[in-house]
Amino acid sequence: RPTTYWDYIKTEQILALQGGLEEDDAGLSNDEVVFIVVHQIDELWFKLALRELQEVRDLFASGKVPEQTLSSVVRGIRRAVLLFDQIASHFVLMETLTTRDYLGFRDKLSPASGFQSAQMRELEILMGLRPEERIPLGHEKDYMEALRYPDGEESAAFHRVARRLADTPSLKQALDDWLFRTPIQGSRPDDAGDDAV
Repeated sequence: RPTTYWDYIKTEQILALQGGLEEDDAGLSNDEVVFIVVHQIDELWFKLALRELQEVRDLFASGKVPEQTLSSVVRGIRRAVLLFDQIASHFVLMETLTTRDYLGFRDKLSPASGFQSAQMRELEILMGLRPEERIPLGHEKDYMEALRYPDGEESAAFHRVARRLADTPSLKQALDDWLFRTPIQGSRPDDAGDDAV
């Protein structure tokens, strides 16, 4: 049987995922479905951004970076920037929810929080945010604790972020290392007379 568009991208499966806790969106308000869809789309954009930035990190972390590879780096960074633009643009749509609209389903979310987005945490880690640079927000004392279930059990999100913490170097460190080992006008930072160059 030939491949179809809907089979390849799993259209029906994707469209069945907007029911929230009810697992069927038929009984949900349009406002709640907007909230769910926007956040699901953000998570998909995060997934793409992680893939692009990890590839860029891996290219910089490889021993020698051939000049022709830099076009892949530029493309990956450009895609990530465009993805972040898409995510930021969703705030305009979210602003169409009034406080009353949001309060109509907010109780269903408690104690859930956007701080529990594992992929957001992964992006922060991959980009080079160190734990000591983190600013606690609200009730969040430790961002890893926010990824546990209320009973303290570690979630899949907790394990995802723990794996990312172990996956070094960060993009920032890989870029810094690459810049350090890349000669500029024939000179490296540890060469005698480099300051003059």
